Amino acid sequence: MKIETRYGVLNSVTHIETDAQGAVVSCVPEGPNTLETPWGRLTPQHSTDDMRRPKVEPLLFYPDGTLRSVALETRTPVATPLGEIMAEMLNFYPDGSLRRVFPLNGKLSGYWTEKEEAALCEPLTIDTPAGAITARLVGVQFHPGGQLRSVTLWPGEVVEIDTPLGRQRVRVGIAFHPGGQLRSIEPEKMLGVPTPIGRLEAFDPDVLGIHGDCNSLCFAPDGSVEAVATPMNTVQVTLPDGSTRTFAPDRTPSLCDERVQETVPLRISFPPGKVAFGTDLVEEFPLQGHEFKVGRLLMDILGPISYNCGM
Repeated sequence: MKIETRYGVLNSVTHIETDAQGAVVSCVPEGPNTLETPWGRLTPQHSTDDMRRPKVEPLLFYPDGTLRSVALETRTPVATPLGEIMAEMLNFYPDGSLRRVFPLNGKLSGYWTEKEEAALCEPLTIDTPAGAITARLVGVQFHPGGQLRSVTLWPGEVVEIDTPLGRQRVRVGIAFHPGGQLRSIEPEKMLGVPTPIGRLEAFDPDVLGIHGDCNSLCFAPDGSVEAVATPMNTVQVTLPDGSTRTFAPDRTPSLCDERVQETVPLRISFPPGKVAFGTDLVEEFPLQGHEFKVGRLLMDILGPISYNCGM
């Protein structure tokens, strides 16, 4: 079938989905097509190799016809706010601005491994508000205004950047506020940081490198520590009536071996004048009128922080 879009006519598409008003929100290309876009001429994916890219990814549109997501047939140079980046997949905001750029878009499986995909990923040098970095990247994300929002590093990649705590080596992800200030990082190893309740160790031993937005050490725009995920620290809170509450990292069975217990970091954030514990069921305590005592887990007794599935 053939459909018209604001980026040109698509002459060979199938599996067309529309919304209640009849606008095309999804279709699957069956043959070569060209989209004329502000980021260059793009050819949506229309073929597979069965192993690395086992299926053709659909073209997605917002209800007004703005492009939402496109997987590309081949790695294509794309004009971005950081300069030209070779990409295999792009995501966009409803206003049409570029949201995410993925240099590769392979699917890991028993037939195609992370090592094989990594061999196709070339190091990329980009300028960030925290300094230039050179590394293999999973993806780059932008704010709607075009400012850099986050960088997701390929597993095993480590870069050194400027932070409010000095030069630090980071892995997995780096995120920025719209004004360019550093928003969060994932430290290469346990990093002691000053907080309103004392020194805490920031680190996530089992962080998922899907995107670099959510990291274990977060900063406010003024550079102060805004949140910490710690696998090592406990916090005892003494309430005004003298009673106490203790917060500590949790333990959960490993996905690789349920007989092995892994540590789930304790999330501590610092809204103005308060301390908050947890991510889902958050408990808050005012700094004034409460006492906070930071301790450490006895890891030799509790076992390893994380478990390597390959061991």
